[in-house]
This record gives sequence, C-alpha cells and structure tokens, in this order.
Amino acid sequence: MTRELSVIVPTWERSAKLQTLLSGIAGTAGDHDAFEVIVVVDGRDAAPLDAASVLPDDIRFVGLTKDHAGPAAARNFAIEHAQGDWLLFFDDDALVDEQTIPGHLERIRQSPGSTEALLGRVDWPDELIDSPWRVLLAESSMVFFWEHMTSGRTYGFRHFWTTNLSVRRDHVRQVGGFNERFPSPIHEDIELGWRLNRQFGLEVRVDTSIRCLHDHALTPRDYFLREHQSGASAGAARTINPAFHAEVWNWVDDPQGMLQTLSVLFSSSGREVMSLLESWAEPSARRPSADERQAAYLAHLPLKRMFFLQGYLDQPFDQLWCHVSGR
Repeated sequence: MTRELSVIVPTWERSAKLQTLLSGIAGTAGDHDAFEVIVVVDGRDAAPLDAASVLPDDIRFVGLTKDHAGPAAARNFAIEHAQGDWLLFFDDDALVDEQTIPGHLERIRQSPGSTEALLGRVDWPDELIDSPWRVLLAESSMVFFWEHMTSGRTYGFRHFWTTNLSVRRDHVRQVGGFNERFPSPIHEDIELGWRLNRQFGLEVRVDTSIRCLHDHALTPRDYFLREHQSGASAGAARTINPAFHAEVWNWVDDPQGMLQTLSVLFSSSGREVMSLLESWAEPSARRPSADERQAAYLAHLPLKRMFFLQGYLDQPFDQLWCHVSGR
C-alpha cells in the first residue's frame, strides 16, 4: 500500500527519548492510514523497538536494525523500506504534538509534486531553558536561525535540516540518499540538500506553524564540541564533495593561519568568555537582557570559529578546550 508520508527516525542508545517521540506520534490527529513510521536502530540491539508498543494498531510501524554506522546510514536504510511518496525526518529526541504530522500532510496535499522541502520550526522545551546559557541558545543564532527566517518564504540548501523536514522520496533516491562518509552526524543533511538543489532546484520552504521540540540539552562543552565536529565534517567535505565544500566554506583558505591568528588575538579573552558562559550555565531563573545576550553572542564568535578550525584541521578537541576552560 502506497502512503503519502513515511516518518523516518534513526535511533541509538536513547530508548526513553524514542518512546516519548513515538508517544507524541501516537496522538497524531486525523487519518493514520496516510503515513507510516520507520525506526532504524543504528546497532543490532532490537530492544529499542519495543517503544513502538505505544503506537495504535492503525499506524503502520516498521522497525529495523543495522550495524552501527551513524544516522546517515540509518536514514538510507529506512528510505529503502519507505512506502511513502514523501519522507518526514525526525531525530529520536524530537517531541511532536497532534498537529505536527498533519501539518506536513496538509502542505504535501496542496503541492504533491513540489520540488521544495518543507521545514517546520524546532525549539527547545521550556523546561530545558533553565539558565541564562540556555536562554542564550534559544534566543540567538547559536544553533538555529529562526529570528532571521520568515514563515512562508523559501531558503537554500543550508536550511535542509533533517528534523521536522519533509521531502519527496523519489528525489532523495535519485540523488543517491545521504552520503555516509562524513565523520560526524553534521553537514550530511545540507550536503544532500545541495545535491537536491543542483539536480532539482530544491529550496526549503519554512512553515513555523508546524512545530516540534528538540529535547537535547547542550552544555557549553557540548556546544563547542558540536562546533569542532562541524569543522571536522567541513574538512572531510573537501574530498567527499569538493564543489559543495567550495560553495559553503570558500572562506577557509588558510585554516592553520586563521587559527593561529585567532589564538594570539583571543587567548586571554577566550578564557574570560568561557568563564562567563559556564557561569551562565548554572541553573538560574535569571533571564539576561537582550543587550546582554547580544554581547555574549558576539563575544563567543571567535571561540566558535577557533573550535571549528581546530576540527577542520583534525586537531583534538581537548587541546583547545583545556586551554580555554582551565580543565
């Protein structure tokens, strides 16, 4: 039976979060026959698939396991089994409400042959915004860029973020799916978006009325490790897809020289900024003002660039982390 939509979720070692996501999907309003749910365990332990017991019988569920190889490979495996004309990607730590999947279905039905992908809004749950640091993450461009995006407009492949995003299955298959060679689960999504744009002119349409939450608390260390991984994947893109790399990271012409310059200029201030951010990460009800947030955001940018370049150059994360954190 062909369905309109295949909901695809890769998972690994987060059974409780997966069950919470599936519980949200279980409450989806409307016609459950319109979609299926495919969960791929990125490892041979099938136990996480027990979480599917929360789904009602009228939602088709496909549970798969495979050797551990990262979310790109898990998504590709799911796509091989997908019956839906469209694919809807969620991370296993996403939280959806009864209107999230119907929101995608409604837009798909309006333009079933569209070459656009549809991106719904992703926010952190209120309970995770428990410190000035988390307020900064939620209300700045450190991770997402919602304040710079307008609902209803289209954006380029750099917004092809694979959580709360739907795209045509045939197009993804025709360009070969996700590239599994990236060393970290970052940038493999926008690289797929780049190929879809090149072959089909794909743009990403944003609809902020279709919402999900991201139950993923980041500490300052988590945040800068993520930036280091971003650099490592960007560096790998030089050989994985040189044209993609040239379009996205054409500013990286002398990474070693750039890193050395930043290290000289911001060695002392980097430690001060890190100390501030870690103090802000302590649980507190205080909400920094807009001016405070802007100042902290601007102050952290040299550190962000330094960790990116360190990853790009395949230098160990702890080398810089120990220097700026004092640990």
